[in-house]
Amino acid sequence: MHPIKIEYQRIGNRFFPIVDVEIFYKDRSVITKAYVDSGATYSIFNSDLADILELDYKKGRKLYPIGIGGHICAYANKVRLKIQDVNIRCNVLFSDEFVVRFNLLGRVGMFDKFRVCFDDKERVLYLYKKS
Repeated sequence: MHPIKIEYQRIGNRFFPIVDVEIFYKDRSVITKAYVDSGATYSIFNSDLADILELDYKKGRKLYPIGIGGHICAYANKVRLKIQDVNIRCNVLFSDEFVVRFNLLGRVGMFDKFRVCFDDKERVLYLYKKS
C-alpha cells in the first residue's frame, strides 16, 4: 500500500509535521490542523472544536494529561477522525485549557492505525495504514 505523503508546513523559519484532519461527531464535522506529535500520548483538541461539533465534551472521561506546560483538565470522547481518505475511530481529548498554537495528534489511536515516518531532512511525513 502506498503511504499518505504530507509535506511539512512552514511557519516562520521552521517546518512542522502538520496535517489537515476532519473531526466527525454524529452528523457534524469540522476541519482543523493538527501537529503530529510522537511525544504526545493522546490526541488533544481545543474545546472550541467540540462546541462546533455540538459535542458535550465534558460528559467524557476526565483526565489530567501531563505536558510541557504542566497539567491541564481534559475530557476523552470517542469521535471519528479523517486524514485524507483514511477514517479512524478513537478517543481524543478536548480541553478549554489547551491553548497552544496547534491541536495535537498523539500516539493513542493515531499510531495504532498508522506506521508513522518523519523525514525531517526532506520535510515530509509518511503515514502507512496498518491492516
